[in-house]
Amino acid sequence: MTPTFEISVVIGTFNQAPVLQRVLDGYTNQNCDPGIFEVIVVDSGSTDGTHDLFAQFAPRFKFNGIIQDNQGKSGARNRGVAVACAPVIIITDADMIPHPDFIETHIQAHRSTANPTCFEGVTLNMTELHWPPDPNKTYPYIRESLKNGQKLGWYYFLTGNVSFPKSLFVAEGGFDMDFLGYGWEDLELGYRLQQKKVPLRFLPAAINYHYHVVSEDDEIKRNVKKGESARIMLSKHPELKWFLGLNPLSVLIYKLTSPHGSLIKTMTKWHQKKSGLRKQVGTWFLKEYSYLSGILN
Repeated sequence: MTPTFEISVVIGTFNQAPVLQRVLDGYTNQNCDPGIFEVIVVDSGSTDGTHDLFAQFAPRFKFNGIIQDNQGKSGARNRGVAVACAPVIIITDADMIPHPDFIETHIQAHRSTANPTCFEGVTLNMTELHWPPDPNKTYPYIRESLKNGQKLGWYYFLTGNVSFPKSLFVAEGGFDMDFLGYGWEDLELGYRLQQKKVPLRFLPAAINYHYHVVSEDDEIKRNVKKGESARIMLSKHPELKWFLGLNPLSVLIYKLTSPHGSLIKTMTKWHQKKSGLRKQVGTWFLKEYSYLSGILN
């Protein structure tokens, strides 16, 4: 007989064994009955001992470790949702450690909603790695002042901490498999769901901790990949051209800027400063330039 769960947590991973262990420990310490949820981790061919972790991990809750060829985040998450037994899904990441009330908060939100609804929780980024978390060294990924239950735009459909009825996911065909690089597969699904009038609401009590520090230099490099994925988004939804940053002024500045010219050199020097307005401007400019290089080339 297929076990009955209220909610299934789906995580994709690739070579993240040390932090994945912390994440799984976080689900072991949830303040709810371990019989009401399952955790499914889909590994995309790791070589760092993740498979040994799967074999040795024996929690009180139902755990399903799946190994498959690397098909990107979309492929891993689609596989996880396909085998999930619960009517409600949480999508999160292998470096997101859940607060002890994480599962219970998502479950209560769906219990209290009559119509199919998606919920976006709060992910706290870390300025440096530490555990247990120091509130003074964390900050929310979503920095806007939002109220509990507030209706959100599709661009808040962020899969570090989002839950939804499995039926909605299946009806939409899951994440688009064309997104093999970094980012946008979650926002693209969120956009499709909004087109179907499915509400996305803010759930600030559902907290997890991003146990990963991304440097400004890493963000600049990552923005090239974001731009490449945004190009795929644009091909599917050309009406989002301006939202994706392709306004005439930005495009003109990009085309007039040589990657080895004096402006880039100046912005790089400003970015390398320790602090101040010039550093902020330089870092912002390099991030934007990297993003546009990904989407326009």
